[in-house]
Amino acid sequence: MTLENNFIHHSKEYIFLDNETLSNHRENTYKKIFQKNYDRKNNESLKNITISDVSKFNYFYKPTKTNPTVSLIDDLNYKIKLVDGICKNYEDEYIEIRNITNLDFKIFLNQVNNNLDDIIIDFNKIFLNSGIFFNIKSDTKLKIRLVHDTSENFTVFQNNFINFNKNCEVQLEDHFNLTNNSINNINYNIHVDEKAVVKHNIFQNFRNSNKLYLTSNSVCEKKSSYHQNTYNFSEGFVRNFHHAHLNGEYSNASLKGCFFLKNKNICSNKTNIIHNAVNCVSDQTYKGILNAHSKASYYSNTFVSENAQKTEGYQLSKGILLTDNCSFFSKPELRIFADDVKCSHGSTIGPVDESALYYLRSRGMSKNEAMKMIISSFIEEDLLNLDKNIAKEISNNLSDYLKSLSND
Repeated sequence: MTLENNFIHHSKEYIFLDNETLSNHRENTYKKIFQKNYDRKNNESLKNITISDVSKFNYFYKPTKTNPTVSLIDDLNYKIKLVDGICKNYEDEYIEIRNITNLDFKIFLNQVNNNLDDIIIDFNKIFLNSGIFFNIKSDTKLKIRLVHDTSENFTVFQNNFINFNKNCEVQLEDHFNLTNNSINNINYNIHVDEKAVVKHNIFQNFRNSNKLYLTSNSVCEKKSSYHQNTYNFSEGFVRNFHHAHLNGEYSNASLKGCFFLKNKNICSNKTNIIHNAVNCVSDQTYKGILNAHSKASYYSNTFVSENAQKTEGYQLSKGILLTDNCSFFSKPELRIFADDVKCSHGSTIGPVDESALYYLRSRGMSKNEAMKMIISSFIEEDLLNLDKNIAKEISNNLSDYLKSLSND
């Protein structure tokens, strides 16, 4: 269906339909998309995407028949299953999780991303059909495994809010192992309060009939830390756009990712960290392996305000191209308005090191075995400090990817 037909005929599924302010905001956003009123010159959200690709789709969303669940695997270790963007309402002394209602319109109005000129976020706002509020309570130390599941041909436009309160320490796993044909446009609003420590690991592994547009906006307060690692093994289209604001002194954030592409797969990546306070540290590192006719892009941005003295900011992208037909575009950017900083960026993209390949083959390895060893060593350092179960899952996915290269 066209953008206009979807917008007119599916209004009953929209959250906050009865709120006049949000209805007007939605109408204005729709007009902006319809009239293609975007800054096209410097807008990474439009790269590798045409508006017709994301605006013409069959909108299908109905209340789920499968029950979402919250289960306690062991002490302070939760498994939360979301079905079609819906959660089971649950609360105990450590965590609260509930579906967003019309009463939550104020937090929706005050999102950090309201000023972003991003077409995917705009689509999320006008077609919003689900949202979840997470509250991790103060002084807790726990693990959360979040599993996303969708029904056949669903279109999920979801806006989630996660509050990590003071002094909590949380390991959050996000699993997008989608099995049905679906479009998922998911936006995270993450607030990391004073002295909270968050490790957020995102796993993406689904077939090529699925599309995932994942956006996150994180705000870090004084002496807090937010570390995000994204692992994309998907055959379907993935767009990972992740933003962080270091608003409190001595806060730090890292936005890292690895992607493994084959066939004609495409992925689009962006990280953006804004330093607004003194003595903050950031790290943006993305690595990719590309095979066959696959394509990828990575935009990294570090912004240092005049108030953010003694900043440390690092950017790095690395890509290995296994064929002459694949491509990886990388664009790092630094915007610095303070004078006492340590900031750097680097980018290396190219084929497999022929000297390393020759060395391994001279020791009796086949070409496939040598290639597998080089690719494995490419991300080995990224697995060193991970939880052993997470590292094992990544290693298993990498093994499957390497086997698929042997069959090409």
